[in-house]
Amino acid sequence: MFVIGCGRGGSGDSFARGHGLQVASLPTGAEARILEAAIRSAFDVDPSLKLRIHPRRLARTAGDSGGEAVPASLVRALRERSLALGTCEPIRGAVRDTPRCAGPEAGYIVRASDVFRISRDTVEVYFSAEKFGAATGAKPEALRFEKIYELVGHALEWRVVREGRVN
Repeated sequence: MFVIGCGRGGSGDSFARGHGLQVASLPTGAEARILEAAIRSAFDVDPSLKLRIHPRRLARTAGDSGGEAVPASLVRALRERSLALGTCEPIRGAVRDTPRCAGPEAGYIVRASDVFRISRDTVEVYFSAEKFGAATGAKPEALRFEKIYELVGHALEWRVVREGRVN
């Protein structure tokens, strides 16, 4: 595990995510495989796991607000790989409340940043997950985490080589 502290490079940017790094230009299939590796690193993936994609990426700035829209093609690719049920814009009764999503099941809303290029074969992605409750009924206990993953690979073959928790 590694701890997030000082950023790379000396670009002078004020980014909290991907400091000093450029966004990687990747085809949808490669980005889907990178997110699949992050999901498999964060969760034991089995049929009982219910994941929904947040409709916006994690922004480069600190916090949860903002972020560009996740391309429909990326959501489609994750659905085709049976990694997500679709999207969910979290509905909260209060700021610190466990969110709800439409549908009969509870699970996790996952959200990722852009993929940042470290070197020719190494990338970095920030990944968060938050428990959500079904549209009606009891809500699960609140749980949220954010991690940063460093992956090595090319094209459609990526593996996590380092991970750290973001506080």
